[in-house]
Amino acid sequence: MKKQLRVALVGCGGISSNHIGGILEAGETICALCDVDPTRAEKKIKKHSLSNVTVYTDYSEMLKRENPDVVHVCTPHDLHAPMAIEALRQGIHVLCEKPLCINLEQLEALRNAERESRAQLGVCHQNRWKPSMVELKRLAERGVRGAFGSVVWDRDEAYYRADAWRGSWEHEGGGVMINQALHTLDLLQWICGMPTHVIAEIENRTHRGVIEVEDTASARFECENGTVLSFFATTSAGASLPISVQMVLSDKMKVTAQNEFLMINDTPTALSKSGRTLSGKEVWGTEHAALIEHFYHCVREGEHFPIDVEEGGRVVRLILSMYRSHGERMEILK
Repeated sequence: MKKQLRVALVGCGGISSNHIGGILEAGETICALCDVDPTRAEKKIKKHSLSNVTVYTDYSEMLKRENPDVVHVCTPHDLHAPMAIEALRQGIHVLCEKPLCINLEQLEALRNAERESRAQLGVCHQNRWKPSMVELKRLAERGVRGAFGSVVWDRDEAYYRADAWRGSWEHEGGGVMINQALHTLDLLQWICGMPTHVIAEIENRTHRGVIEVEDTASARFECENGTVLSFFATTSAGASLPISVQMVLSDKMKVTAQNEFLMINDTPTALSKSGRTLSGKEVWGTEHAALIEHFYHCVREGEHFPIDVEEGGRVVRLILSMYRSHGERMEILK
């Protein structure tokens, strides 16, 4: 019988429930939760019927006292990199929520920390485990002529006011692109290949005076093989629609993938359900559990988890390049 790993988690906001659920499904032991507001940690303990869990308000103290095997980082965006680096330097494995970081300086520091650590770092790009996207990637091996990704959601003022870190360059690192649309853009580059150039525009259409970052963005990405990836994202919609990835393959096959839906040449294709429990918002899906299970398998077996710093940093580099484009064609930042 396998020995359970001792797991700590920092940041007890909404997404933490997906992580807690995935940790428990993987059969591991949660030894500690950390949040600057201890009542949020206590609520998670009650919600998930946890026992023998110590609550901390200081992250460094938690790592020092608990010395966990793994820590899950679910904090505001600007804290992901420094918290991951601190754990890696202590030889603690890290599973980090998206985005991995919010600037190139943080990305380089993470590269160095990962290289020097005996521990692994994984990034939560859980949509890569969606059956529709797995099938889309398989079909894309035929070659892709062009692809389009879209995120059309409604986020009102109350959403942005709910957490002080949202909507600021300093703490969120951006708006719709680095928060809501990151997963879909990551899917495009994962399926079609990493672009080399971008032309992009960002704007704040309907949330002026509420947020200082963008609520709408569009981009044209160019790949070395000539494939063009188009992208649109907004949180200014009248209603939230399913995320969508569409592409035309080299043999002219048309494919559209959404959360639990795949259409090939206008014909719907049945997909198997994961059967996993939904731990958080429906829009987040159930794939966190699949990703977490894979991460713990890699930790136990000494295998390399595929979404490491370099892989998790790809979509961050794409987004930072969009932010610097201002409508001009430019190379993707390194």
